[in-house]
Amino acid sequence: MGGEAVITGVLALPTYTVDGWAGNTVDGDGVEWWVTKEDGWSSAPGVRLDLSDRPQRDGSFDAPSFRSARVITLEGTAVAPDEDTRERAKDRLAAVLADGSALAEFAVSERTVTRRALVRLTAGTKVVDTTPVSFDFSVQLVAPDPLRYGAGVHEESCGLPKPGTGLTFPLTFPLAFGESVDGVIAVTNAGTTTAWPLWTITGPCTQPVIHNDSTGEWLAFSLSLAAGDVLVVDVAARTVLLGGVSRRAALLPRSKWFGFPPGTTTIGFDSFDDSASGRLTASWRDAWI
Repeated sequence: MGGEAVITGVLALPTYTVDGWAGNTVDGDGVEWWVTKEDGWSSAPGVRLDLSDRPQRDGSFDAPSFRSARVITLEGTAVAPDEDTRERAKDRLAAVLADGSALAEFAVSERTVTRRALVRLTAGTKVVDTTPVSFDFSVQLVAPDPLRYGAGVHEESCGLPKPGTGLTFPLTFPLAFGESVDGVIAVTNAGTTTAWPLWTITGPCTQPVIHNDSTGEWLAFSLSLAAGDVLVVDVAARTVLLGGVSRRAALLPRSKWFGFPPGTTTIGFDSFDDSASGRLTASWRDAWI
């Protein structure tokens, strides 16, 4: 279908919106889309756990677990004002997420929050006529990233600390960042699981460092950014791009891809030359499991 869903009324909460279709709403043709059963969105996604049996012993060797993709099923009933409108509604529903080459945003508006995930179809959409003006439907989606994210993007930024002692390279441990009147941001994740940020460092600065003052973790880069250079670090994707070109090799040893746990995290920004005018920006969404 594509585009924004045309909603003339809300029948119940939550509403489910994807690729120009919206459940628990009345659309522009007067069709009521009632979602009577939801599975996979409110509940937690599955868990992948690969345990190896201990040979000739009880039990297994321990191993970390990981979340599986989130599979979401919506079932319900559509009620149209007349028979012709019912047929058009069936065609529109069949066209939802017809482009299988790209993920689409699935948004759920609940009583207290609107959350989203990127999804695609994982099974054929089912339609069963029930009366001349109504039909039952079932739509199954899969979100490769199982987390549910806040609809809004948060953003905080800061410059380099002034005055400050800067950093001495090569780095020695523990790191000492000195006093500063800038170079610090506080980020808040209102969700229930770790949110993964997108970092943007704008030059000029030399050998920038992003450090988590709450845990001692840090990301450091062995490169110099001229005025106007933009380094983009995607923690979720584990990429480091400068002008669209990968510079992941500039990531210094012992750097860690840290995220923002639920609550407030204090982040520091520093560089070899604290007289530079570089700037750090953090972008993230609240995240729920």
